[in-house]
Amino acid sequence: MVAGEGPAAAGTITVVKSQIKTINMLVAALGGEGGGVLTNWLIEVARSSGWHCQTTSLAGVAQRTGATIYYLEFMPREEGSAQPVLGLFPAQGDIDIAVTSEIAEAGRMISRGFVSPDKTTLLSSDHRVYGITEKSATGDGTADTDFILRLAGRYAQRFIHFDLLDLVQRHGTVISAGLLGAIAGAGVLPFDRATFVDAIATGKGASANRAAFDESFQRAASGGVALYEPEVPAAFTLPEPSTPLGSRLLSRVAALPVTVHEVVYHGVVRLLDYQDEAYAHEFLQRVAEVAVRDSGDDGHGLTRETARWLALWMAYEDIPRVAQLKCRPSREAEVRDEVGAAAGQAIQVSEFFHPRVEEVAALLPRALGERLLASKAARRALQPFLGPRTLRTDKVWTLWLMRCLAALRRRRRGTLGFAHEWAMIDAWLAAVLAAETNDLARTIADCGGMVKGYGATRHRTTSRLMRILEEVKTRRVLDSVSVCRLHLAAMAGDDPAPFLEALAQSQ
Repeated sequence: MVAGEGPAAAGTITVVKSQIKTINMLVAALGGEGGGVLTNWLIEVARSSGWHCQTTSLAGVAQRTGATIYYLEFMPREEGSAQPVLGLFPAQGDIDIAVTSEIAEAGRMISRGFVSPDKTTLLSSDHRVYGITEKSATGDGTADTDFILRLAGRYAQRFIHFDLLDLVQRHGTVISAGLLGAIAGAGVLPFDRATFVDAIATGKGASANRAAFDESFQRAASGGVALYEPEVPAAFTLPEPSTPLGSRLLSRVAALPVTVHEVVYHGVVRLLDYQDEAYAHEFLQRVAEVAVRDSGDDGHGLTRETARWLALWMAYEDIPRVAQLKCRPSREAEVRDEVGAAAGQAIQVSEFFHPRVEEVAALLPRALGERLLASKAARRALQPFLGPRTLRTDKVWTLWLMRCLAALRRRRRGTLGFAHEWAMIDAWLAAVLAAETNDLARTIADCGGMVKGYGATRHRTTSRLMRILEEVKTRRVLDSVSVCRLHLAAMAGDDPAPFLEALAQSQ
């Protein structure tokens, strides 16, 4: 501030610096987690305690293409002092408290230099919410949670973490209430617990927020130690059949090695829902053939993993399957739960579709489908009905259309799409059964995980898988190490160069 009185002081400027240090906090929260609500609570806590609080939000994008970052600076009020000018943006190396609602966000804060070993307390939930890049990766694009935990323990002066998502879900609220409890319990702000409690004492869900706050407070105060013993899931056992259909299928599952029962059982359930009993029996027949081939190593790992990928591939998502999933009653319940709609409250559901001529051809009998794909005139005639579009599945006519499309699954076995998928499935299974060693068979079976996505992604992954199988069939590739290398290269992404290079090296 400017100091000086009278003419003698003219032109003299004295800067008086406050000796009071601000407390700088960074909060990273995902869309829908109440990051703004948490910030408002902290503002109220600071105001009630006689402190200044300056806040800025750096908006991200909801649904985890990015988190919203909230920056807060706290400073005690000095009697008679002017309003301080506090910072609007966080600075690397100057954050006292970093709070993240999910562990991958903690990793992002560390990588951006906001967590310092000499001053930063890092509070984080250690659950995962997978990001768009993780979900859309062709291979395993998930962040390594254990690595982030080790990194946080190394770079934070103090690191407190526990599963806040599980905690708040048990109390029927959102994660903001748990984060407030963690902040209060960690003692990182010089405010009384009662002040925090008063901030959340009113408003919607106050009792649930208070319960989540109290448990989170205790967890943070104890350094993140669990206050209860989590339930250990019981070992899987086959259920007792209650219908003739169940008896027929479960008896065949029971004949397989015990270590594969869980995967095979869930595969049977999926395929019954997808098609019919005969389709489930086809699955069991092929699994039984692999079990005979399996040496039994690693708890019949070959049979277990082949069954896993086979069940997923046999339930490939064509138009009837997508329609079936869109119009089932459980989907409405899931949507209502996700958006928090009250019972009886009307909701509007918009579904995004992008039908292509290939999907239409896949629905037709094989001969007709092939003729459609070969006809330029037929392709042009279908163009008005194809391409990206949005449909309201909360409308009666759209729901009726979805049910009609779902009913086409009864004719699935005679379609071009079914013939195409099963030609590839049979080629893959034949390679597994023909492998000279159990290790090679297991590596080929793992290649079944390459099949994913739809459209260009599915064409790319399946065509590369077929190329790998061709290399094995012609004996240009004879060992599991080479197959594994080709598998990894094939899943590297859109660029074909890594896969082509791996193919050249294997020959």
